[in-house]
Amino acid sequence: MSKYPTIYAGQRITGLLLQSMVPDVIRKTVATDRASTTTLADDPDLTTQLEANAVYYVEMELWYAASTLSSGIKTAWTVPSGVTGNRSALGMASTVSDTTPAGVGRWGVHNYTTAVFYGDRQSTTNLILARETSVVTVGSTAGTLALQWAQDTSDATSCRMGVGSLMRVTRIS
Repeated sequence: MSKYPTIYAGQRITGLLLQSMVPDVIRKTVATDRASTTTLADDPDLTTQLEANAVYYVEMELWYAASTLSSGIKTAWTVPSGVTGNRSALGMASTVSDTTPAGVGRWGVHNYTTAVFYGDRQSTTNLILARETSVVTVGSTAGTLALQWAQDTSDATSCRMGVGSLMRVTRIS
């Protein structure tokens, strides 16, 4: 089994070496609201830079809110050019719009740029959980990894990516 980074016998342990072993955790400390838009856009907080010729394990835990089925939420990822892989999407099915949702979910694997649609709790304050994960293999071009999101259907009532949503990025190769 390969490990990242490789540590050799007699190698000097430095702060930079130790930091390279720790996952990068990006957490939203302020909610972001979006209304009247179905255009996917990068979240201002859930974004990071990936190095060229590296492999990462990426986990996103999304705490979102939408007030009506017509303003559910959709997601996609921004990735550097030449990235290979897919992402998994786990959350409430897009057909659910209920104040106490249960039992109907989505469990899919999608391309990074494919829009994934999630349902809602008919509330702008009661948050819902969605999880997206992937092993991201970066080619020769470094660049940005970001969560993109927007309303499923344009609605004047905002949907929200809530405080506490996070992105954990661990370099594995």
